[in-house]
Amino acid sequence: MEAASPKHAANDAEPGSSLSWIPSNLNLTLPPYLALIAALEEDVRKGILPHGTQLPPHRALALQLGLSLSTVSKAYREANARGIVTGRVGQGTFVARRAASDMESRAGRTANFSVNLAPDVGQMEKLRMAMAEIMRSGDIDRLFAYDAGQGLREHCAVLAEWIATPGFRPSPDLLLATNGAQHGLDLALSILCKPNDTILVEQLTYVGFKALASLHRYSLTPVEMDAEGMVPEALDQKLQQSGARVVYAMPTLHTPTSRTMDAQRRQRIADVLVKHDAMLIEDDVYAFLINPKPDPIAGLIPDRTIYLASLSKVFELGFRAGIAVVPAALLERARLAMRASAWSATPLLFELSRKLILSGELEDVVVSLRKETRRRADLFRNFFPEQELPQERTLAGYHVWMDIPDGWTADELFFVARNHGILLTPPGSAAVDQNGERGVRVCLGACAARELDAGLGALRQILSRPPRSAFSVA
Repeated sequence: MEAASPKHAANDAEPGSSLSWIPSNLNLTLPPYLALIAALEEDVRKGILPHGTQLPPHRALALQLGLSLSTVSKAYREANARGIVTGRVGQGTFVARRAASDMESRAGRTANFSVNLAPDVGQMEKLRMAMAEIMRSGDIDRLFAYDAGQGLREHCAVLAEWIATPGFRPSPDLLLATNGAQHGLDLALSILCKPNDTILVEQLTYVGFKALASLHRYSLTPVEMDAEGMVPEALDQKLQQSGARVVYAMPTLHTPTSRTMDAQRRQRIADVLVKHDAMLIEDDVYAFLINPKPDPIAGLIPDRTIYLASLSKVFELGFRAGIAVVPAALLERARLAMRASAWSATPLLFELSRKLILSGELEDVVVSLRKETRRRADLFRNFFPEQELPQERTLAGYHVWMDIPDGWTADELFFVARNHGILLTPPGSAAVDQNGERGVRVCLGACAARELDAGLGALRQILSRPPRSAFSVA
């Protein structure tokens, strides 16, 4: 893949050059030509590139940024199609008047469908009340003790009960309190994997796991999915072919697709893992939204599963309270990894969690979240009845997977929506191979109710027209 790391100032250009524009930052999560368009659009919106500014010649900008000429040319063509720039024969490429004015007027009208946050059901008020109670109790000193290690015993006991299901009752002794599920993922990888190992993942996978794999230089191999998620036969074949011994999966409300495995599928996946003597990292952060909560795969093969859950998805992302259940044979290594990475999680957050669980307040929040997620999923169905969402209303999370209509690409939809005040997850974020994505994750939780309704209506209007004419949608 070609580089997409620009030099940061015009005076870094090659001797003799004086480029009229060099992007200060390119988003490395996007394909290079899309990253260039996004940077161009952002600088137009900020006024760094006012109407009429002439952009650098294709070849000069490609040389400066270390990109191919074809990449820059493609970015310019797409920017022209989107109305961001206009070309004048024999003169060059210039910032379009419509782009500058429209981006400014739309800057304040945003529906954020790009981040998977819990909808507001009053959970932060309950959190404030619990925190005030802890402060009044005078028992706060122990929550800042130096050596919380694996987690305070009373916290682990309550959390083990909170994540339990009829088929999964982990011992508190096997539970580690982590700084969010992302920290738990990092711990799991450090316990199970060696440098350059191959890990099997769903065809579309969690972007945070992709980032960890890239950081630690693990190779990800995609496994085919169907309507329930990872296909057991495909997993069997990939384990045989790759020699991999670690699998990462989200069986419940998978991100980005929200697909959920039934009990039979989970058993078949467990059987394949046993057959190949493989380990599973089971990411179960959204399972609390389903009632009754499905038995995780960890309940079937506890000795070969690191199970992860989190309270961040109940509150805000800054509430870094995660849970990792580790097989007994790996517990000492997990404790060592915990000390090496963070020494301990933050006991204060787990004390808040313990109080809210024991008082029943957390369950009240979860019940409200289930109702609100179903309501929002129904609203999405009203706007997009043609989309294939789970028929069971209980299978509703904070996000849905929307198939892209014929004639559109994920790239086009991302930029057209952005130009009309709608933020979507960047295309390619979830894809593991080069096949791209024939859909987009739409996160329904972050918006207030009014913004959600307006944003879905605007998205429906955009998709009712061909891509090229959608740029004129009001």
